[in-house]
Amino acid sequence: MASRVSVLMLLVIISLTGCLGEVQKEGVQPRADAPREKGFTGYVVDRKEDSILVVNPEYEDLSANGGDSLYYPAKWFSNVPDTQLGTYVEVWTDGSPENEPYPGRARAESIAEYTAATPNGAKISEADAIRGGLYLTDGKEIGLPVIEDVEFHADKGIWTVRMRDAKSAHHDQAQLELEVQDVEPVEQVQDQKSK
Repeated sequence: MASRVSVLMLLVIISLTGCLGEVQKEGVQPRADAPREKGFTGYVVDRKEDSILVVNPEYEDLSANGGDSLYYPAKWFSNVPDTQLGTYVEVWTDGSPENEPYPGRARAESIAEYTAATPNGAKISEADAIRGGLYLTDGKEIGLPVIEDVEFHADKGIWTVRMRDAKSAHHDQAQLELEVQDVEPVEQVQDQKSK
Protein backbone atom coordinates (compact mmCIF):
# COMPACT_ATOMS: atom_id res chain seq x y z
CA MET A 1 0.00 0.00 0.00
CA ALA A 2 2.81 2.40 0.92
CA SER A 3 4.54 1.70 -2.38
CA ARG A 4 1.35 2.54 -4.31
CA VAL A 5 1.04 5.85 -2.47
CA SER A 6 4.72 6.60 -3.18
CA VAL A 7 4.28 5.83 -6.89
CA LEU A 8 1.13 8.00 -7.04
CA MET A 9 2.89 10.89 -5.29
CA LEU A 10 5.84 10.60 -7.67
CA LEU A 11 3.51 10.68 -10.69
CA VAL A 12 1.70 13.75 -9.31
CA ILE A 13 5.00 15.57 -8.72
CA ILE A 14 6.27 14.72 -12.22
CA SER A 15 2.97 15.86 -13.77
CA LEU A 16 2.97 19.15 -11.87
CA THR A 17 6.62 19.85 -12.69
CA GLY A 18 5.95 19.28 -16.41
CA CYS A 19 2.97 21.67 -16.34
CA LEU A 20 4.92 24.43 -14.62
CA GLY A 21 7.66 24.34 -17.26
CA GLU A 22 5.19 24.79 -20.11
CA VAL A 23 3.15 27.64 -18.65
CA GLN A 24 5.97 30.16 -18.67
CA LYS A 25 6.39 30.73 -22.41
CA GLU A 26 4.07 28.38 -24.22
CA GLY A 27 0.52 29.30 -23.23
CA VAL A 28 -0.40 29.54 -26.92
CA GLN A 29 0.63 26.79 -29.30
CA PRO A 30 2.15 27.58 -32.72
CA ARG A 31 -0.18 27.64 -35.68
CA ALA A 32 -0.95 24.18 -37.05
CA ASP A 33 0.55 25.08 -40.44
CA ALA A 34 3.87 26.26 -38.93
CA PRO A 35 6.94 24.39 -40.26
CA ARG A 36 8.27 21.51 -38.16
CA GLU A 37 11.96 22.54 -38.00
CA LYS A 38 13.04 24.91 -35.24
CA GLY A 39 12.77 28.56 -36.11
CA PHE A 40 14.55 31.62 -34.72
CA THR A 41 13.30 32.36 -31.18
CA GLY A 42 13.50 35.40 -28.94
CA TYR A 43 11.78 38.57 -27.76
CA VAL A 44 10.54 41.26 -30.13
CA VAL A 45 12.48 44.36 -29.00
CA ASP A 46 11.91 46.79 -31.89
CA ARG A 47 9.46 47.33 -34.72
CA LYS A 48 9.61 49.40 -37.92
CA GLU A 49 6.75 49.25 -40.45
CA ASP A 50 6.29 45.53 -41.30
CA SER A 51 9.60 44.42 -39.70
CA ILE A 52 10.45 43.23 -36.20
CA LEU A 53 13.79 42.86 -34.41
CA VAL A 54 14.03 39.57 -32.50
CA VAL A 55 16.83 38.97 -29.97
CA ASN A 56 17.40 35.54 -28.48
CA PRO A 57 18.18 35.73 -24.71
CA GLU A 58 20.35 32.60 -24.89
CA TYR A 59 23.87 33.80 -25.63
CA GLU A 60 26.73 31.99 -27.32
CA ASP A 61 30.31 32.32 -26.03
CA LEU A 62 32.49 33.07 -29.08
CA SER A 63 35.56 34.24 -27.12
CA ALA A 64 37.55 31.08 -27.97
CA ASN A 65 37.52 32.23 -31.62
CA GLY A 66 38.27 35.88 -30.81
CA GLY A 67 34.59 36.90 -30.74
CA ASP A 68 32.36 38.26 -27.99
CA SER A 69 32.00 36.38 -24.72
CA LEU A 70 28.27 37.13 -24.83
CA TYR A 71 26.96 36.92 -28.39
CA TYR A 72 23.17 37.19 -28.55
CA PRO A 73 21.67 36.06 -31.88
CA ALA A 74 19.55 38.89 -33.32
CA LYS A 75 17.66 39.34 -36.59
CA TRP A 76 15.32 41.76 -38.29
CA PHE A 77 12.41 39.92 -39.94
CA SER A 78 10.36 41.62 -42.64
CA ASN A 79 6.84 40.61 -43.70
CA VAL A 80 5.47 40.59 -40.10
CA PRO A 81 2.30 42.69 -39.79
CA ASP A 82 0.96 42.69 -36.19
CA THR A 83 3.44 41.34 -33.64
CA GLN A 84 3.89 43.60 -30.61
CA LEU A 85 7.01 44.57 -28.70
CA GLY A 86 7.77 42.32 -25.74
CA THR A 87 6.23 39.21 -27.29
CA TYR A 88 8.24 35.97 -27.28
CA VAL A 89 8.17 34.53 -30.81
CA GLU A 90 9.48 31.80 -33.07
CA VAL A 91 10.02 32.86 -36.69
CA TRP A 92 10.57 30.71 -39.77
CA THR A 93 12.05 32.27 -42.92
CA ASP A 94 10.99 31.78 -46.51
CA GLY A 95 14.45 30.44 -47.45
CA SER A 96 15.60 33.53 -49.33
CA PRO A 97 19.19 34.70 -48.74
CA GLU A 98 19.78 36.35 -45.37
CA ASN A 99 21.89 39.46 -44.89
CA GLU A 100 24.66 38.86 -42.39
CA PRO A 101 25.72 42.14 -40.77
CA TYR A 102 24.73 42.05 -37.12
CA PRO A 103 21.84 41.98 -36.53
CA GLY A 104 20.97 39.88 -39.56
CA ARG A 105 18.00 40.39 -41.87
CA ALA A 106 15.57 37.85 -43.31
CA ARG A 107 12.05 37.61 -44.69
CA ALA A 108 9.59 35.79 -42.41
CA GLU A 109 7.37 33.08 -43.84
CA SER A 110 5.46 32.29 -40.64
CA ILE A 111 5.56 33.25 -36.99
CA ALA A 112 4.32 31.73 -33.73
CA GLU A 113 3.68 34.00 -30.76
CA TYR A 114 4.02 32.50 -27.27
CA THR A 115 2.34 34.11 -24.31
CA ALA A 116 3.39 33.64 -20.72
CA ALA A 117 0.69 33.12 -18.14
CA THR A 118 -0.08 36.35 -16.28
CA PRO A 119 0.88 35.75 -12.63
CA ASN A 120 -1.85 35.79 -10.00
CA GLY A 121 -2.54 39.35 -8.90
CA ALA A 122 -0.86 40.96 -11.93
CA LYS A 123 -2.77 43.51 -13.99
CA ILE A 124 -0.47 43.36 -17.01
CA SER A 125 1.28 40.53 -18.84
CA GLU A 126 5.00 39.82 -19.13
CA ALA A 127 4.95 41.27 -22.67
CA ASP A 128 3.34 44.48 -21.34
CA ALA A 129 6.06 44.73 -18.67
CA ILE A 130 8.83 44.24 -21.25
CA ARG A 131 7.23 46.84 -23.52
CA GLY A 132 7.05 49.24 -20.56
CA GLY A 133 10.74 48.65 -19.81
CA LEU A 134 11.71 49.30 -23.42
CA TYR A 135 9.82 52.62 -23.34
CA LEU A 136 11.42 53.84 -20.08
CA THR A 137 14.21 56.40 -20.51
CA ASP A 138 16.93 53.94 -19.46
CA GLY A 139 15.46 51.26 -21.75
CA LYS A 140 15.53 53.61 -24.74
CA GLU A 141 19.28 54.17 -24.24
CA ILE A 142 20.08 50.52 -25.01
CA GLY A 143 20.99 50.13 -28.69
CA LEU A 144 20.12 46.44 -29.09
CA PRO A 145 18.17 45.25 -26.02
CA VAL A 146 18.34 41.65 -24.91
CA ILE A 147 15.73 40.63 -22.33
CA GLU A 148 17.49 38.40 -19.82
CA ASP A 149 14.84 38.07 -17.12
CA VAL A 150 11.37 39.32 -16.19
CA GLU A 151 10.00 38.98 -12.67
CA PHE A 152 6.71 40.04 -11.04
CA HIS A 153 6.69 41.22 -7.41
CA ALA A 154 3.07 40.96 -6.24
CA ASP A 155 3.85 42.47 -2.82
CA LYS A 156 5.19 45.68 -4.41
CA GLY A 157 2.98 45.77 -7.52
CA ILE A 158 5.98 46.06 -9.85
CA TRP A 159 7.77 44.07 -12.53
CA THR A 160 11.55 43.92 -12.77
CA VAL A 161 12.83 43.69 -16.35
CA ARG A 162 16.53 42.82 -16.60
CA MET A 163 18.26 43.57 -19.89
CA ARG A 164 21.60 44.52 -21.38
CA ASP A 165 22.87 45.87 -24.69
CA ALA A 166 23.59 42.94 -27.02
CA LYS A 167 25.99 45.05 -29.13
CA SER A 168 28.39 45.59 -26.25
CA ALA A 169 27.60 42.61 -24.03
CA HIS A 170 30.35 40.97 -22.01
CA HIS A 171 30.45 39.22 -18.62
CA ASP A 172 31.67 42.34 -16.79
CA GLN A 173 28.88 44.56 -18.12
CA ALA A 174 26.23 45.29 -15.53
CA GLN A 175 22.71 44.19 -16.20
CA LEU A 176 20.20 47.04 -16.37
CA GLU A 177 17.28 46.51 -13.98
CA LEU A 178 14.15 48.43 -14.86
CA GLU A 179 11.08 48.65 -12.63
CA VAL A 180 7.72 48.75 -14.40
CA GLN A 181 4.57 49.53 -12.43
CA ASP A 182 1.88 46.85 -12.63
CA VAL A 183 -0.83 49.25 -13.78
CA GLU A 184 -3.65 48.26 -16.10
CA PRO A 185 -3.16 49.79 -19.57
CA VAL A 186 -5.37 52.82 -20.28
CA GLU A 187 -7.10 51.19 -23.29
CA GLN A 188 -8.26 48.26 -21.14
CA VAL A 189 -9.63 50.53 -18.41
CA GLN A 190 -11.62 52.55 -20.99
CA ASP A 191 -12.94 49.36 -22.65
CA GLN A 192 -14.20 48.02 -19.30
CA LYS A 193 -15.97 51.31 -18.44
CA SER A 194 -17.85 51.30 -21.73
CA LYS A 195 -19.33 47.83 -21.05
